[in-house]
Amino acid sequence: HSYYQGLLLTVGNLKDFKTFAPNQDKNKLFVNEKLGDLRTLSHLPEYSYKHFVARSSTIDVIWFNEREMPDSFFEVEHSTDIQNSLEKFNDLRDFYAKMYIVADENRFAEYEKKMEYTSFTMLKKKRKGFLS
Repeated sequence: HSYYQGLLLTVGNLKDFKTFAPNQDKNKLFVNEKLGDLRTLSHLPEYSYKHFVARSSTIDVIWFNEREMPDSFFEVEHSTDIQNSLEKFNDLRDFYAKMYIVADENRFAEYEKKMEYTSFTMLKKKRKGFLS
């Protein structure tokens, strides 16, 4: 899990985004570095109302643009339920940000099935995707 977070942080940094991983993950390792040392933001920017910022505080990796508005949200899923991540994304759907589930390709069918739930009707119209 932390390996993929580290990859996403590294790619985001290379693309000149400001990057964030949750404080609960800051001491987890990516190769020989702590995720907290890879991220460029140690605190989540106050980019909106407190309840939206709090809702995004546990998303695995967030890329922010130069104005500290979210560009991309990433949730890494190995064994946990994809639905929990989709619910977070659904709560944040009004932001003009891309939203990705990062998981093994054998979980794509599960992702597609969850996206058919009526509770995700609005999310289906947004900038979301699946990365394996």
